[in-house]
Parts: sequence; structure tokens; C-alpha cells
Amino acid sequence: MNIGKPLLTACVSVLAVTLFLTWLPHMASKRSANDHDIAVFRASPAVRLTNSNLVDVLVAISLSERLNKAEWSNGILSVDLRVSTSKGRPTVWFADVEKLVRVSFLQLENVKRVLIRIVEEKESGEALLAAVDVRKTDEWLIHELNGLAEADPVHDELWRNRLRVSFTSAWEERFGPVSGFTVKPSSISQH
Repeated sequence: MNIGKPLLTACVSVLAVTLFLTWLPHMASKRSANDHDIAVFRASPAVRLTNSNLVDVLVAISLSERLNKAEWSNGILSVDLRVSTSKGRPTVWFADVEKLVRVSFLQLENVKRVLIRIVEEKESGEALLAAVDVRKTDEWLIHELNGLAEADPVHDELWRNRLRVSFTSAWEERFGPVSGFTVKPSSISQH
């Protein structure tokens, strides 16, 4: 029996496989260094909002207040910020509004409108305090969005107009009268 030739072939094959397996991790690290990672391992922000990624996008915003409800439909993002009767301040609430507007119109390309309701939780239920309506077609978003971080929509009529803020009688009972866009609670639909 001549086993020399098959044995030599087997040894060469094992050597070739061993060299290939030794070389493979080196090539994988080179590829990773060239930023060709697999998307699963690379954090990439959402560019389009969908019902599938709605929760992920909203969680990534890191809001100060809790979201009670969020809906995405036909380019309109609707959210309810649930605020407590015992804590929280309008400056914090409007900081959350700014975060939502910024992500919606700077990061996400398919949001046409953002509707935000500030809802106070009470023992007897909930009360709508204010509502915000911002649209992608609003001119101020192009040049004035950075000013929103320092804005005071409660006391500044310009920002109340830009954000289309509507304050309810429940807001006035808690914080006092607001000049400008004030509405009765019955004129805003309660979900």
C-alpha cells in the first residue's frame, strides 16, 4: 500500500486550512478598522420614523417627563407628556418640547408635524394643561431652532406663536393667566 501520497496531500491540506484560519482574524480586524462594521454592532440614529422604531426613537431622546402616549400616523407625531401635580416646572416641560422638536425636524426626515400635549395627572383623572403644534413648513425652524433651547414660551409671545402653544383653563388655575393663545379645555379633543 502506498499511503505516502494521500498522507502528504492530507498534511498539505491541513497546513493550508490552518494558515487560512490564522490569517482570517487578521483580515477581519483590518476590515473593522476600515469602518466596515456590521450594522448590528454600530449605533446609527434613525433617519425615518416608523411604527417599528417609534419607541426606540423616543427612548433615545431622554426626556425629563414621562410619555403617556405616542402615536405616529401619516407624517404626524403625537405625544402626551404626563406631568405630576406635585413636581415639575414649565421650563422642564418646554425643554422636553424642544428635544422632541429638534429630533423630529433635524434627525428624522419624514416628520411633517409634531403635536405635543402636556397632561397633568390628578387623583380625579387627568387635565390638559397645554398643547403645542409645530410643522415642518414653519419658517422659524430653518434659522431659529437653536433659539428654542433658551426660549420661554410661557412668557414670550413670539415663541408661543411659533410653537402654536395653547394654554387651557387648567393651566391658568395652576400657574395664573397667560396672555395670548388661551383656549377652553373642551375645544381640544381629549383622547
